[in-house]
Amino acid sequence: MKAIIGLLMLITITFRGIAQGVDTAMLLAATYFRQADSASSRNFMWKHPLYGPMLLVDPHSRTTYANMPDSAGAFTFITEGLYKGTLPQEVMVANTSINWQGRLWAIILWPLPVDMEERLSLMLHESFHRIQHKLGFPALSPTIDHLATTNGRIYFLLELQALKAALAKPLDQRKKDLVNALLFRKKRQELFPSTFDNERLLEINEGLAEYTGMLLGRLPGNIRQHLYNEIDKADTRLSLIRSMAYITGPVYGYLLYEKSPGWTQSVDSNSSFPALIKKYYKVAVPEQTTTSVLAKLEKQYKGDSIIHAEKMKEKNRRQQEDIYTRLFTHQPVLVINLVKMNIVFNPNNLFDLGELGTVYPTAEINDVWGKLKLVDGGMLMKDWKVITLPAMDSLHAKDSIVQGNGWQLQLNKGWRIEKMDSLQSALIRKE
Repeated sequence: MKAIIGLLMLITITFRGIAQGVDTAMLLAATYFRQADSASSRNFMWKHPLYGPMLLVDPHSRTTYANMPDSAGAFTFITEGLYKGTLPQEVMVANTSINWQGRLWAIILWPLPVDMEERLSLMLHESFHRIQHKLGFPALSPTIDHLATTNGRIYFLLELQALKAALAKPLDQRKKDLVNALLFRKKRQELFPSTFDNERLLEINEGLAEYTGMLLGRLPGNIRQHLYNEIDKADTRLSLIRSMAYITGPVYGYLLYEKSPGWTQSVDSNSSFPALIKKYYKVAVPEQTTTSVLAKLEKQYKGDSIIHAEKMKEKNRRQQEDIYTRLFTHQPVLVINLVKMNIVFNPNNLFDLGELGTVYPTAEINDVWGKLKLVDGGMLMKDWKVITLPAMDSLHAKDSIVQGNGWQLQLNKGWRIEKMDSLQSALIRKE
């Protein structure tokens, strides 16, 4: 007994000694890595291991915790599965995956969420992005412009309510609600044929990632309520044009999981959630649906309140549209061509300006010409090829730094700003 007590005292003293020499962040990072490794060990969805190279990065100090060494030896070994170092300034940091030093890493911004389920969902979401190229899923992230329209949002929210109704029922009683959900989606396809497939592309990218994080990162008993909450919050999102798949991916994915847990094994880059629902639930969607029939269906899924709320929002949206249109077409701007861009942005606040492009209220971009940090005012992007920034009448670089209203541009050597006309300046290479 004395020997056991002595051993326990030794272990306690040893642990305290280690803790005193290791900062709290290190201990947290080690814990986070262990939890992610444990959660990903339950991965039966994908043919490649989910847990792999991962960086936890403080975006301000660039202090980084890694779960394995980097090839250049920049990170210091702390203990098994934990390394610490400083990430170079030229490496873009965001919740994403990157190719750095010849290796694909998942990056998570520090500090991570305090809630364990939120934290694991995020870590495993980004871990999916790290392996998705091996799985054959392209990293396509188009904006779904029709979800900025009144009808686009209405039929999307109706689809979600029908899916929520299906989730709340036993497996053998879901067909009616699933068919109705697909009818609302089909209506969007009829209204917006040119942009509709962007929904599928985004769901294959972000939707599968979010589903992976949810299924492995959350306790099974909490998943259904989590999905209900996400559906009910959808109408409060500032924008759906880049965030819809974060909702539909987990919802459709979980409906399929409850019917056939291994459904992901047969998914490829051409898959779609409607086709998968039809396959596994053996449902058929009518080729044609009359307006009167659709109107009756709407009332089953909070249609009156959804339609009223979205029409009220449209007035505010049009006011903001006018403000942005004047800003980028009738006032001085700086135009920058994108060459080899890396971008960090918030998918929840994008604003569609139709033919003009998409407004990003905040963003960070690295490119061959330098680094742009946008914190206010908005940036207009067109086809991922060119960006337009609100500018003053004259822009000048001081120590390679250009300051604008709400943005800062750090120029690389060999680039300058040239005035093109009374309203437009451009970033060009020095000859």
